[in-house]
Amino acid sequence: METYLEEIPFNEYSDLNKDNIINSNNDEIKIVQAVKIATVDPILMKDQYSMRVVDYLYDTLFNYNEKGEVVPNLVEKWEWKDDRVLELKLREDVYFQNGDKMSAKDVKESFERMLKSGVFKDFFNDIQNIKIIDINTIEIKLRGKNNLFLSMLTYYMCSITKYENGIIYGTGPYKLDKITSKEVILSKNDKYFKKNPGPFKIEILSEISDRKRALLYFNEDVDVVLDLSPKQIEELQKEGLIDKNAILKKTKELDTVAIIFGNKNKIFTDKKNRQVIESAIDKDEILKNIFKEKSVSTFFPESLFESKLSIVRKSSFSIDDLNKSSVKNKKIEITVLNDDISIKIANSLKKQLELKGVLVEVVPYQQEAYLMKLENQDYEIAIYSVLFDEKYLIYNLGKVMVHDIGDQDMYNASLPFLEILKDEEEKENRDKIYDKIVFLISKNIPYIPLIHREKIAVENGKSNILLK
Repeated sequence: METYLEEIPFNEYSDLNKDNIINSNNDEIKIVQAVKIATVDPILMKDQYSMRVVDYLYDTLFNYNEKGEVVPNLVEKWEWKDDRVLELKLREDVYFQNGDKMSAKDVKESFERMLKSGVFKDFFNDIQNIKIIDINTIEIKLRGKNNLFLSMLTYYMCSITKYENGIIYGTGPYKLDKITSKEVILSKNDKYFKKNPGPFKIEILSEISDRKRALLYFNEDVDVVLDLSPKQIEELQKEGLIDKNAILKKTKELDTVAIIFGNKNKIFTDKKNRQVIESAIDKDEILKNIFKEKSVSTFFPESLFESKLSIVRKSSFSIDDLNKSSVKNKKIEITVLNDDISIKIANSLKKQLELKGVLVEVVPYQQEAYLMKLENQDYEIAIYSVLFDEKYLIYNLGKVMVHDIGDQDMYNASLPFLEILKDEEEKENRDKIYDKIVFLISKNIPYIPLIHREKIAVENGKSNILLK
């Protein structure tokens, strides 16, 4: 994989720059991604696909610059009054998409809504209170010292919003025109957001099939394709579906293709049964003819932290363990998205398990039904992509436990470690704590990681879109 990345010229990692979102005068840009945008409310987002719309519609108090440093965004000045009290003076030139000028009251109400109803509100349970000092100044008081708090204020759920009569307004360069199960349409907010040279309209489509997304690009029906890996792009280039003039950009997103366990029939609520599956499969054999890669060496992607403890180790298979487990006498259903790669992985897994005496049925679902099954954990085994964002340290942990594997108890058990993580000033020590948490997660075998992949955006040069 490393060799391949060195052979193909990629643009730099692309972060959305609010002053230059899209360097284009085209009237419309079309983007296609693997999974639909489920919600445009930042406090309700649980998936990376929905998060991509945030930078068009909203702003956070702080952002990351090109050097990876946390810098003010909606904030003019900031100061820690002591270890627990942060005072923020807001910019006076910021307007919501309905024309209202942003005030300290709006920021306070935005955070209070997130702390009351946000999917990941527990991330911010160390906020004790928020006080308005004057029309443009607020004070946030924490329950204790948190060295990661400024970086946490860059998280998408901290986007400053105005919620009126069921409508959410942001301060971003675009406003929402339409959202359906098939598309999201945004139009330029040039009345209240002046620094936006982008197109008048952005349309975001979804298509689960990697090949169909590439065909949309080849037929010039879209300008940008998301959710492709370097290896996939290599194959698509060989086939001529992606030409040499295409602009390839690394994003800060990573995904882990994994075998995950649900609650259906309660077979895999037993850790011993998960262990049987883990020990019975050869991950390299599953991947050999699909990704042409070796399986992962760490539970989370290596670039997220310095891994020492959370190294993936191969479990030895025992026919006695299989015979003693309830897996032996059950027909296991593998739930997959109806796309080529997922079905290939599932069929390879089925072949291996059946050679060990486990009956298996592969059941493909269309996207809506698949996502509903995952949401309700109504499956026994599923093939799933766990998505990560390199910038969001604590968020990655919480999302995996709460959203991806649906284990609130595991998340609650990790909270003391997360508090220690917030207290630690040195990155090296934070990595050690992070590694310990990931190690504890991995010991429970919540899922079996197969491969970690970078995410690449493909653009036709017409749009030169700067994507997150």
